[in-house]
Amino acid sequence: MGIVLACGCVAAHAQTTDHYRNFSSAIFVPIDDMRHMAADPKFMENSFDLIHASIKFDKVWLETYRSGQVTDEADVRKVKQFFESKGIKTSGGIMAIGTEDRSFCWADPEQRERFQKIVAYTAGIFDEIIFDDMFMNNCRDAMAQKARGDRGWTQFRLDELADVAEMTVKTAKGVNPKINLILKPPNWYDEYQFSGYNMAAEPKVFDMIYTGNETRDAENTVQYLQSYQSYDLVRYFEHLKPGKMGGGWVDPGAASLNRFAEQLEDTLFAKPKQITIWPWGQLVESLQEPDGSTKLTDLNAEVAGNSYEKLDSILGKLGTPYGVASYKPPNSSGEMYLQNYLGMIGIPMDMYPEFPADRDTILLTEQAKADPQIVGKIWEHLNAGKTVVITTGLLKALQGKGMDQLVDVEDSGHNVITNKFANKRSMSEEPDNYYYSQSDIILPKIEYGIVDIDPIVQAIYKDDSRSPLLLELHGLLKGRFFILTIPDNDSDLYQLPQPVLTQIRKELMGDMPVYLDSPSKISLFAYDNNTFVTRTYQTGAARYKIVIKRPSARLFNLQTGAEVHGYVDGDTTVFEVLQQPRTFTAYRFE
Repeated sequence: MGIVLACGCVAAHAQTTDHYRNFSSAIFVPIDDMRHMAADPKFMENSFDLIHASIKFDKVWLETYRSGQVTDEADVRKVKQFFESKGIKTSGGIMAIGTEDRSFCWADPEQRERFQKIVAYTAGIFDEIIFDDMFMNNCRDAMAQKARGDRGWTQFRLDELADVAEMTVKTAKGVNPKINLILKPPNWYDEYQFSGYNMAAEPKVFDMIYTGNETRDAENTVQYLQSYQSYDLVRYFEHLKPGKMGGGWVDPGAASLNRFAEQLEDTLFAKPKQITIWPWGQLVESLQEPDGSTKLTDLNAEVAGNSYEKLDSILGKLGTPYGVASYKPPNSSGEMYLQNYLGMIGIPMDMYPEFPADRDTILLTEQAKADPQIVGKIWEHLNAGKTVVITTGLLKALQGKGMDQLVDVEDSGHNVITNKFANKRSMSEEPDNYYYSQSDIILPKIEYGIVDIDPIVQAIYKDDSRSPLLLELHGLLKGRFFILTIPDNDSDLYQLPQPVLTQIRKELMGDMPVYLDSPSKISLFAYDNNTFVTRTYQTGAARYKIVIKRPSARLFNLQTGAEVHGYVDGDTTVFEVLQQPRTFTAYRFE
């Protein structure tokens, strides 16, 4: 424990030297915790000791502004000095929100000036500032209506925030030329443009970017974000600003302890430089003792520390993450968050803000319609002997807009309802088996010319009628072109039978050396040095197969060093594994 001096200061302690080997750990201290610490040095000392006993953090973000409140400079400097005396790096944090649920109204000159004063104040104290969430615009007052003119709200907000970003950077660097400025948007990346987050312009203005990775509980929260997004979003931001992606940000809010741990671990699977937990105060809990005193406990901190230790032991053995490349132009929308659902059915995803022409396989969702040159880029990729997969969302979006230059396939505008599926490898073969989902699935009905198309997977409905779930285009001298049918409800992908999911994985992951023969909600995180991680989100134990695309392959558990024994099946080696619920396992193969 620290010694509280008469002046109310805390005596300097020996600096901390513990760090994780493979990532930096940070914690965000919001304005309420800042005030608590400044007013109660004993809380500051005790909470530090308790949290640091579980988490080897080496940095804190100290918040100077949130929702109309400013942290007193004397309080900021007191808390800053305390952490620095412990050997902990300190940086500033600003939540750029005007009130509890509304952004600054940037069309109002007085509000702009007020925000710039906050930025200048913070830049005078710190050499680094992170702008947490809400650097956006959801204001529709009279000034905003007038400033918008004849633009739609989305375009107006994109234009306005690009201007505000440049103004903010200029203000901060005018006070502190060496300052490092970090933009940290929230987790709802497919909706950024609607509130003005301009991911085409702002990453170029700020020195670095950071990402909110809190996926929380996918079933019982408003956002309904899929667990895989904690990984997927880090990878997208790495491609948005290569080398200048600061890290991933997680909070324990609205999540069980299991989900809190999974968010942290899934973020670290993407190998960011740093991971931040928000907020300080939720890592500790005050309990009332019988004598009236309070005692701090640290359940969330202990959970985080355990996850960090587990990941730190294996991350150095994993290479660079990669997966099926998917093109999401900045400020695009359509089939929102679909890549995360695909990640949850075992297809590793790797989103790019620019068309990744150097990758062998590219998945294009409806988001790609934002690129007016997309049809030409598809042909270039195919003519280079590579693979393109489009979804039915993009198929429908491009009907009448160039799709007929690619393939004579149409979304009929009607739906089919089915729970029956079959895999079919050529038009001359009958399916070996039928496979059934646990519930009915609604699919768009796709129409096509039978000579040009091979239905790899089919949905079978009334009177043995059929509609494709996965199509492949015939007649290409180079390259492969697929159309993947997406259910009306994205989460119905999880209902597809295991043999159907495995067939889809085999076709879409043709250039990857490993795939899973498994049910849904088991994810595969792949790396470029013959290592990978499997993660199950299922609530019960899962028995499934890992397939390595080489005969007589050997597989090793990276956590234990034990060899996993398999059997040769043609030109593959198959390993049957049993995985306990909500766990991960890291592997290496040779």
